Amino acid sequence: MSTDASGSVYHETYRRYLDRLRTMRFDGKQAVLGVTVDGDDVVVPYFGRTVRLTPDGLADEAGQQPAFADCVVICRYLIMCPAFEPKGTNWVAFRDFPDAGPLTVFWADTVEGSLAKAFAGRRDALQKSCDALGGIVPEMDIACDLVRRFTPLPKVPLLLVFNDADEAFPAAVSVLFEKRASTYLDGESQAVLGHMLANRLLAAGQG
Repeated sequence: MSTDASGSVYHETYRRYLDRLRTMRFDGKQAVLGVTVDGDDVVVPYFGRTVRLTPDGLADEAGQQPAFADCVVICRYLIMCPAFEPKGTNWVAFRDFPDAGPLTVFWADTVEGSLAKAFAGRRDALQKSCDALGGIVPEMDIACDLVRRFTPLPKVPLLLVFNDADEAFPAAVSVLFEKRASTYLDGESQAVLGHMLANRLLAAGQG
């Protein structure tokens, strides 16, 4: 799986999403999605910032179109808007979702594996990266070296669990979703969202 796209594929996919979104109304859906409606715009919190769905498409806080991968995730989040907020806030692994199948290797290598490799022996660096991205310490009892909760989308939080290498085991990272995440995002979009989190943490860790 790649989070990049050729120009033609990108434009066609994005156009189809926008065509569908133009037929949707989000009044009354604010609480279900955690978004706000501002005139003709829908304002979506995304990784601590806001992205607007405008009549002309998606725009970030600078008025620019977000990267393709981010556009895919945000569009799918809005398109899949459920009729009501689902239950199921217990944490589960990505592989546990029915449509994760062919993406589990991508997830293990590109999301969890890349983070474990980059931050092995660098717990403090990972903590600083998490802090930079607004990760919070969740109110839960879990045996690990570091745990942080992120909210890249209002109703799709991610939980990062890190155990550093020791004499018996290599460093390991788990990135978990709430069980209800599949109501808001399909498997591919979940994988992209996890990849975007990993990319942001890796970039922050290089500072």
